[in-house]
Amino acid sequence: MGRSLAVKVKIIQSSVGSGDKLQVLASYVINDFLSLDAACIGFISPIDEQRQIEHVFLSHTHIDHTASLPIFIDNVYAPNPECPTVYGSATVLESLRTDVFNDRVWPDMIRLSMEETPFLKLVEVKDHQTIEINGLQITPVELNHVIPAFGFVVSDGESAFALVSDTSPTEEIWKIASETPNLKAVFLEASFPNHMDWLADKAGHLTPAMFVEEAKKLKVDADFIAIHIKAAFQDAILKELDELNMPNLSIGEPGKTYEF
Repeated sequence: MGRSLAVKVKIIQSSVGSGDKLQVLASYVINDFLSLDAACIGFISPIDEQRQIEHVFLSHTHIDHTASLPIFIDNVYAPNPECPTVYGSATVLESLRTDVFNDRVWPDMIRLSMEETPFLKLVEVKDHQTIEINGLQITPVELNHVIPAFGFVVSDGESAFALVSDTSPTEEIWKIASETPNLKAVFLEASFPNHMDWLADKAGHLTPAMFVEEAKKLKVDADFIAIHIKAAFQDAILKELDELNMPNLSIGEPGKTYEF
């Protein structure tokens, strides 16, 4: 018998109740129970959908990837031993301790978790370290951003996808993705229009011209889904992506669930 369930990836909408297609915050919920990044999972309605998310992997700590994490932790808290697990590099976990859960920006839920019933559990992950959860294998791979940041390759053994954002031109994740059996899709960022390549270089992001060059590094056939398109430049970026004439390219839609 074949498997009964696909790998599902939902791009979470950045604002509550909005029908627009702007992605200003990054969260990708996998099979309902796991999220890659946490900028808007705390805004998901109804709250019961938030309660299904048990595992959160953070790529890095820029606020467009972490903004709603404290809200999410607060929303799903229950006074019992069960709590969400948050995964990140040593750099990410240290930033959460010092910059977020510090009693100034937000109550220190990390300290409270050690004193009372837990709000969250922190788990350090390392580059290339595969974590297996409920049949999914999640492999973080270091990208080329202005601070340490991970991309992710996710597989259930029968299909896989890669999330490549935030990054400037990079190499290692393309090698890992190319070697991953049954890779179906790559979610790849395109943050700035081509004429702003100077800012993309400084900020550690891609333009459409860089996007197509990165896509060539993948050695297997897969769909490409453009994400992390800056709202201020969306029209220009979409035009330039369309001009690439990539038959396997589509634009990521907040609110849409992709199945592989």
